[in-house]
Amino acid sequence: MGYFHSMVFAPPRLRLVLAAMLLASAWPQTVRAQRIACTARHPMVDAVAITGNARVSTSDLEPVIRTERTGLWRRWFGWNTGTLTCLDTIELRSDATNIAAFYDSRGYAGTRVQSTVTRRGDKRAQVTFVVREGNAVRINSVVVAGLPAEAADARAIQQRLLRTVYDDSVLKFVRDSVQQLVKEAGFAHAREPLDSSRRDTTAHRGTVHFVFRPGPVTRIGAIAIRFSDSTRPPALSADAVRALLRLHSGDRLDSREVATSQRDLYATELYRTVRIDNVPVDSTHDSLVVQLAEGDRRRLRTTVGWATLDCFRASARLVEQNLANTGNRLEVTAKLSKIGMAHPFGGFSGLCASETRDDPFSRNLNYYAGATLNLRGVLGAQLRPSLTLFTERRSEPFAYQQQTDVGVIAAVARELGTRLVGTAQYQYVDGKTVADRSVSCTTFGFCRLEDLTSFVLPSPVHTIGGSLARNPLLPTSDPDHGYRWQVELRYGHTQISRILPLDFAHIQGEAASYRALGDNLVLATRVQAGFVFAPSDRSVLLPPQERFYAGGQNTVRGFGQNQLGPGSYIVDSYVTRTLADGTVVGEAGAASSVLRIAPSGGNAMWVANIELRTRRGWPADLLHWAAFVDAGQVWNSNDVFSVLNAKPRVTPGLGVRLVTPIGPFRVDVGYNPYPLASGPAFYVVGGDLANGVLGTVTCVSPGTADPLPGSTHAAALSCPVSYTPLKRGGLLPRLAFHFSIGNAF
Repeated sequence: MGYFHSMVFAPPRLRLVLAAMLLASAWPQTVRAQRIACTARHPMVDAVAITGNARVSTSDLEPVIRTERTGLWRRWFGWNTGTLTCLDTIELRSDATNIAAFYDSRGYAGTRVQSTVTRRGDKRAQVTFVVREGNAVRINSVVVAGLPAEAADARAIQQRLLRTVYDDSVLKFVRDSVQQLVKEAGFAHAREPLDSSRRDTTAHRGTVHFVFRPGPVTRIGAIAIRFSDSTRPPALSADAVRALLRLHSGDRLDSREVATSQRDLYATELYRTVRIDNVPVDSTHDSLVVQLAEGDRRRLRTTVGWATLDCFRASARLVEQNLANTGNRLEVTAKLSKIGMAHPFGGFSGLCASETRDDPFSRNLNYYAGATLNLRGVLGAQLRPSLTLFTERRSEPFAYQQQTDVGVIAAVARELGTRLVGTAQYQYVDGKTVADRSVSCTTFGFCRLEDLTSFVLPSPVHTIGGSLARNPLLPTSDPDHGYRWQVELRYGHTQISRILPLDFAHIQGEAASYRALGDNLVLATRVQAGFVFAPSDRSVLLPPQERFYAGGQNTVRGFGQNQLGPGSYIVDSYVTRTLADGTVVGEAGAASSVLRIAPSGGNAMWVANIELRTRRGWPADLLHWAAFVDAGQVWNSNDVFSVLNAKPRVTPGLGVRLVTPIGPFRVDVGYNPYPLASGPAFYVVGGDLANGVLGTVTCVSPGTADPLPGSTHAAALSCPVSYTPLKRGGLLPRLAFHFSIGNAF
């Protein structure tokens, strides 16, 4: 009681000293307790190994043995905490028997297991289980009877099992899975299949004999809709809910369609819980009971955050689930980004990413204000129409800023199969684009001031198109198996500055796969490709938002954001030279430095990624690691097959992921082995590009004929692609660092 009394009533500093004294006095007893826990006759097990197991993995065998390794803190530091295992010879014999029995169930009869003990001093030992695997029992006969053709292909099952190892767990999985398929195909009351499978361990042969008993087809009788809240009218009537179901009275009872109907009702975001039960009526009919509990009909959510390219950002979303008591859904969204560096909420640029501080398109706020109306039950369960009205300002760093005065999107989505969604869409956008002067000149042909002025006038764009997506990912997704793909095709019409018409077709596709390599690794691969078809004499007029950009955290990570592909150099100085006709021009030379690179994008693109990810992390599965190789290119071409001439850029890299509830926080470092490519060089004076105040732009590439400002000579029509920046020295300039939430693909 002396220590306790002193610690309770002593001052804080004295309590800390007393606690340290108490711990020091208890430490020898703790260590002694550890040392006497195991004896020389029954030493502590500090290692357990399994050898000789070629056909069954160690991770499968470990759960069947009871002997386990003593915990880390006891082994290394002698602390009296964690798992303690003392050698038990009876238990070792039991573990060896369990391993042999497990092998037998997996189809390897006659397997023998011997346990050996290697001493490590007086009170420590290592246990090793040595496996001598028996010969495999192979299936030489398969009979699958009574299986309805609409449930599964009996012949395919027979061919799949024939000559494989007679594994009890595999056969049980096949039998149970096929039985589930039988029930899902409309035979809801199918009886358990008969299994008369046998094996001969002497001859190492086995026979499989399944007899399925589906019984009569079960059809749907009445469909009852029940609402849990009787104090207010439901947002959707019972008839409207029935219209959203995939099944109707008289249909075959398909549990897959029942599950899909349940998912459709959840997708309306009206209901907190959805339960669909089938109640037997007679031997051939079941009634369906749909029980619904509505959630909150009105929700307001606000978020704030920070991102590399956006600095501080904020958003608010108001959802009305029962607009004007019609059962339709209205979502109103407002977003702001570039807070901290952009007017009128600037003054905190020091808290923003350094690479965006010099970006002229980060000087004004990016914003979005829009409303989306989702019509429920209007076109039935198969089609989901929506209408969106919005206005926004968004930008691509160092590339362009687009302001949309009025935007309209009308879309209809339909689930065409399991996790296969098709969407048809019409979009109208009336806005204007402010692009970097160098990009405007080299890519869009607007080199003179009057051309650029016409370029920033509103140019309405109409597009109509469709897309297909299989297994789309959520932001929190971190798949270790499966695949996904999507393809999009759009046809568009615009009038540049409301004068010059331009028609184009935009096609883009993506496919990715994920494959587990053992218990610890995942191999992820992805390919992307896109092309914009447009008249050859006007393809250079494509609006920036319709062009492709690559490089950055989700494409080729050895390059900065949008830095892969065509672009121009903005330099800080030049030297003057007088041409034969007296024109004074400027040329960038060895003394010139690149202030920044202005990407211009292209009408063709391809990207390929391969990434090896760890499935288990350290510590406590919080940190995962990745190694990747990215490749791709962006270019301008009138020939879609010119991909063969697009020299790839390949960049390797390493990354680390921190597991969070909203997805992995990702840090990637890509290595770029390539020198900066030759391109046009420009010297820009004055102006505020983000606010539409334009300065002067002069081509200063070697060999230019563009006169310096103030000259009476006519401006040149083009700028030579002849400027080559100085080579990058050292390792650091070749590294590109990326930070983001979610995997790259």
